Amino acid sequence: MKGAELSVLCFNDFFSANLGDRLLGRCLHAALRSELDCGVDGWDIDGKSGPEGEPAISAWSAKDVVRTLVPRRLKTQLNVRRARSRLLSQWKTSVHQRPVSAIVIGGGHLITATTEYFPVRLNAVAEFARELGVGIHIHSVGVSHPNTWQQAAGKQLHRFLQDASIASISVRDEQSADHLVATGWRKENIRIALDPGLLAARTFEIGKRSPRQRLRVGLGIMSPAVVRAVRDAPTGIDDAFWIAAAEHLVAAGVDVYLFTTGEVGDIRAAHRLGSKLSERGIAYDGSAIAPGDDADLVSRVAGFDAIVAQRLHASIISYAVGVPSVGIGWDPKVRGFYRLTQRVDYFFDDRDAQPADISVRVLQAAQRGLDGGLRDHHIATCEDGVRSLATLIAKGN
Repeated sequence: MKGAELSVLCFNDFFSANLGDRLLGRCLHAALRSELDCGVDGWDIDGKSGPEGEPAISAWSAKDVVRTLVPRRLKTQLNVRRARSRLLSQWKTSVHQRPVSAIVIGGGHLITATTEYFPVRLNAVAEFARELGVGIHIHSVGVSHPNTWQQAAGKQLHRFLQDASIASISVRDEQSADHLVATGWRKENIRIALDPGLLAARTFEIGKRSPRQRLRVGLGIMSPAVVRAVRDAPTGIDDAFWIAAAEHLVAAGVDVYLFTTGEVGDIRAAHRLGSKLSERGIAYDGSAIAPGDDADLVSRVAGFDAIVAQRLHASIISYAVGVPSVGIGWDPKVRGFYRLTQRVDYFFDDRDAQPADISVRVLQAAQRGLDGGLRDHHIATCEDGVRSLATLIAKGN
């Protein structure tokens, strides 16, 4: 499909600290460029121009002192306005009168309002689209249930879904579609488009792995604080769990690796766990704990024979590169992915998962591998979803 006259802006978490989020943006951006053969720019939805670093710490000013005295509700409103103003100013400067044909928002769990972060930024994109006079195509997003939304953030997200010039919308799974229907959208207007992370092998040019004498199993570490932030029920996945799992795997003759998808809290948790493993004389490799970038993350996951992971992105990446996984659920979206890929036997709820059972199952996964035909089907379906999006954009729909 040729369309050199087109100019498309693709918004997502392009420079997120979580490399899984960043990877989804990269995969969608690359796939759209290959279909449209035109100017498709990847833009970070928070206005970042590069990977996040540590926040700068500066001396407090008089304004900072005054802000501490402002009621929380008013402070939130001020922060919302400042974020919107900052983003619109950056985007207007960046586009610099270039003709824009469409805006795409896609890849990741973006339709959520557990905080005001995404609702504020989505509404800023909507305002930007109105000023440009173009439609918004929402592609392969995850949608959380409206019952989980905070009140103020939920109002903002509802406003975006009702008032933005949305030309098309697709979600990554049936569960997200049901959640979107609960906001007032009609089911027939919602398409299913599989997560662009399934294109990771193609995007990062991952080839076939050479056989090895010893199995390599990656343990994807996530900070328990993440679970505590989203639900009241405690997680059963703590340092003691991972230590026991590593002991079982090492006893079975497996090389154990710790890895993360790049979140700072996860990296700290993995290093802490690594220290405890060393204290107990349990052998492990920690070289994948802090991947350098999304390409490095994909390459490292592709080097394993199987993984155990809580993060959804880790399971998506492993499936994309042909590495079988065992998923530990702490959020419904993780279970949803294992249903989609017809691998529910390799899914465990985090509240009752046992290290011994996990260890046995991940060894089974490594030995049995994936259903190559089903995996190829899912990847082809994902490519078809991007192709359909490109057709809508090219037609101006």
